[in-house]
Amino acid sequence: MVTTASALDLPFDEAIAFFREKASVPTRSWRDVWDAAHSKMFMVAGASTVALVDDFKAAIAKALEQGTTLEEFRKDFDQIVKRNGWSYKGERGWRARTIFETNLRTAQAAGRYAQLTEPDTLEAFPGWQYNHSGALHPRLDHKSWDGTVLAATDPAWKVMFPPNGFGCGCFVTPVSMPALRRMGKKGFDRAPDLDQLGTDQPRGVDPSFAYNPGEAWLRQTAPGLTAVTADEANVAAFVASSLRGKWPEGSWTVVGVHGDEVAGALGVEAGTELRLLADVIRTNAGDEISADAYATIPRRLARKAKVEDQGDGRFQISKTVDGDDWRASVRVERDGNRTRVLLHKLTREAGR
Repeated sequence: MVTTASALDLPFDEAIAFFREKASVPTRSWRDVWDAAHSKMFMVAGASTVALVDDFKAAIAKALEQGTTLEEFRKDFDQIVKRNGWSYKGERGWRARTIFETNLRTAQAAGRYAQLTEPDTLEAFPGWQYNHSGALHPRLDHKSWDGTVLAATDPAWKVMFPPNGFGCGCFVTPVSMPALRRMGKKGFDRAPDLDQLGTDQPRGVDPSFAYNPGEAWLRQTAPGLTAVTADEANVAAFVASSLRGKWPEGSWTVVGVHGDEVAGALGVEAGTELRLLADVIRTNAGDEISADAYATIPRRLARKAKVEDQGDGRFQISKTVDGDDWRASVRVERDGNRTRVLLHKLTREAGR
């Protein structure tokens, strides 16, 4: 029988497995790995060599497995910095704390999710409660969510399963139906409105935290066709919200920047943007091109690919990516000194 106590056991085994399975990824900016990609990739912003990233990963793994403290991690931090000659941004104490707490809390959240979604546990506890950390200087949105009980299957957990930002100590606890009634609730609460006008960033969630660590881990989110960087994630979010009707006709986002070879074939300057309109996304909604494909493929096509001139400012750009043949139909529009390159259609032919 699953009890509340057993469902709340500290998920050490699952948390360690989550963290150990991550690949070390050198980066130059914190924007290089975004949202759910963090569940398969370990990075430290500005750590640009594999050796440096591996050292930090080993130090975090030791903290997870041996329960070392922040002060002990700071000693490891100093040794790693000295050994690798790393010049980092930010104050030493703050930087070490951010690396330590963010990785441990995310790993524990992933482990907690793995335990809470076990079939027996889900049957006994079909609801999850959002709990604010009690911080002295709380995020007001997080504080307003305190005590909210949603169904474990509520789509909101895909975005707001904590932690929901740097320093966020919020957590989730399981709720049975009898417990829900003891709270005086007749049913599950309504999920908070996370939509913000003019942006695809969910309300109350810091940039690059709009994902569920455990869900992303268990469904094997990984690099490839998945949006990984901040720019790619923003495109994927734009596509998804355009399909929901959020962005009006004429709204657009940049999906690529043309390299020398492709720009020359199009007759535009290198560095010219490739833009995708919200109304084009809706027009092509039946083509079953995913938001992640729009986020990743046009970027590759714009850098280097075969270009065919079809006349009247229309071009087809094609390239084989991961065994599939991708084609982008684009139009070059000129108005005086202004030149725009618009993506009109993206198609895929699966490789054999």
